[in-house]
Amino acid sequence: MSLAMVTPAEGALSVLYLRQAELPALLGLIGERGLGAVGFGVDPPAGLPPSLPRLRIATPQMQPAEPVVEIWMGTRRATRGRTGAIDWACDGHHLFGTMQTEAGADIRRATRQTYDSLFRFAGRRSYPHLVRVWNYFPGINREESGLERYRQFNVGRQEAFLRASRPVAGALPAACALGTHSGPLAIYFVASRTPAVPIENPRQLSAYLYPPAYGPRSPSFSRATLLRSADRTAVFVSGTASILGHESLHPGDAAAQTRETLANLAALIETLNGESRDTAFALEDFRYKVYVRPGCPLEPIECELAAVLPAADILFLEAEICRRELLVEIEAFGSRAP
Repeated sequence: MSLAMVTPAEGALSVLYLRQAELPALLGLIGERGLGAVGFGVDPPAGLPPSLPRLRIATPQMQPAEPVVEIWMGTRRATRGRTGAIDWACDGHHLFGTMQTEAGADIRRATRQTYDSLFRFAGRRSYPHLVRVWNYFPGINREESGLERYRQFNVGRQEAFLRASRPVAGALPAACALGTHSGPLAIYFVASRTPAVPIENPRQLSAYLYPPAYGPRSPSFSRATLLRSADRTAVFVSGTASILGHESLHPGDAAAQTRETLANLAALIETLNGESRDTAFALEDFRYKVYVRPGCPLEPIECELAAVLPAADILFLEAEICRRELLVEIEAFGSRAP
């Protein structure tokens, strides 16, 4: 399972995973339509267009062996800039942005302030609909002031949603939250001028309905979002793990957790196909990022994925998962014409 270079389709929001040697052939296209670059464990390559928003996430890459950079490509020529702490690019349909905030010992406050800025900025740029957010910060499972940092993050995030008069149930973006080795609270996001369709998983309780046992505020995300354009349907699948209902399954068993996660992904895709009208997705239509908890062996996860997705493009990253008992989390992105 390797990451093959795929030239982005004309008029389609897309993501590329490029090795250093593959960049020169696409620099012209990235300069025209590139929305942002993300490096995992390393900085994005210096040879990228200087105006391109970029972000380094302290989640080391496990596979493939050669470092890759994640490049988001828009549908037409991009406009780029920096507003406050936000580096951004937009193409008339989509807004991509990166943000970093010193997390320190108060992740709740850092999260609230970051999302406050995000909502204000997206509204002013006339891209009010938040479609997908990636959240990374250190010590996600560490307890501070009597509450786990991930649960504090959820409090701060929901406070920002409420302050911006945004819903905290139902119409929420797809999202993930992972623990890094070090660094700030790092966020990147995709927003749109048109609303996305939130998708929930029949095998899982919606995260925004989690009972109080998981923290004083529930997580503010949908299991997936479906974004339609005139000739394309894009799907953002949130971080998905071995959770049935609201309970974690198979503690300590990476292989079983991977199988359960794949079952959740299959159920989610079946549900979104009921919403996508003329476009039917299958598991193999997506590009995947797999987060593996530090110390967890990669081989059993790879074996389970190979049995179901033998030809899939998969990037493996080392990261802490939002629940201590979880060893693996999988997210995905797919785009298809009707």
